[in-house]
Amino acid sequence: MSEGITQLVQMQGGVASTRELLRAGFSRRSVEAMVRRGELVRVRRDAVVLASALAGSTPWEKRELVARAVGRSLAPAPAEAGPTHALSHESALMVHGLPYAGEDGFVHLVRTDGRRGRKDGTIWVHRPLDARWTDERDGLVLVTPTMAALQVAATHGGEAGLVAVDGVLHAAREQDPKAAGGQEGLAVTRVREEIAEALEGGFGRSTPTVRLVVDLADGRSESAGESRTRWLVHLLGLGPCSPQFVVHDGDRLVAIVDLKLARWDVLVEFDGTGKYTGHEALLAEKDREDRLRTLGYEVVRIRWADLARPQLIRRRLLEAIARAESRATRIG
Repeated sequence: MSEGITQLVQMQGGVASTRELLRAGFSRRSVEAMVRRGELVRVRRDAVVLASALAGSTPWEKRELVARAVGRSLAPAPAEAGPTHALSHESALMVHGLPYAGEDGFVHLVRTDGRRGRKDGTIWVHRPLDARWTDERDGLVLVTPTMAALQVAATHGGEAGLVAVDGVLHAAREQDPKAAGGQEGLAVTRVREEIAEALEGGFGRSTPTVRLVVDLADGRSESAGESRTRWLVHLLGLGPCSPQFVVHDGDRLVAIVDLKLARWDVLVEFDGTGKYTGHEALLAEKDREDRLRTLGYEVVRIRWADLARPQLIRRRLLEAIARAESRATRIG
């Protein structure tokens, strides 16, 4: 019996609700026995995850497994009316496969039936949301990526919101064919229309942070680290900045760098984990950086750990700006 349960749960990505296991013909006694033996982990009263799936997972993969399990536990049975809940905020983004920040330990949901939300030790059910802002994926009801990103901005603030909205726009850019002249394609246009519709419909009206995030959002940012860096540049009053800035030496492409401060010849590179691996890659990057400096640019490198020390980043940026201004004065 346990083999059959394991097989079904594996087919669902390692998660299930007790209710759907019972509907599949398994007994409650068999399910409870697997929980007692540690083969299934109960993450909420009707939501279970395979212990083997959790054991080999990263922290963010574990959060997604828990969100998926809770989502399945709140899905309606086939004979019931439509869904009453949808995964929302970062819980929806992680299932959509999009970047997020600001995770707080809750599985976030919204009501889609107009009833009031609630909060306990596992779930945070927010105010009702019109069902038109939801879709289905892998047997789960989810808030759409655009709305989920705006929800993150409203709930977790600007930094997390910029990561989320940038991520949705970047995913849309990846769907679009490369447009001539840097024009945005249909997928990005559709996301921007959804953002406008949400704002015009009243979402974020009382939250200035949401509108600020929308103004700053740029799908050219390619990672959460780049988005967080741009938010920090904004807070320091050193913006605006241009993501994926192209540097040429005559007709020769020298580099595409993560960010350029618009008011100064200062380039910012975010070094994510594993960005440069191997001795040859490091040498090539050093040569690239030397060429950028030869062309008159200052280069500031930021790593994940640096984001927790904004005063350090501020000092590095201000020092680079001072050098750039000094060089411009000498040349002038």
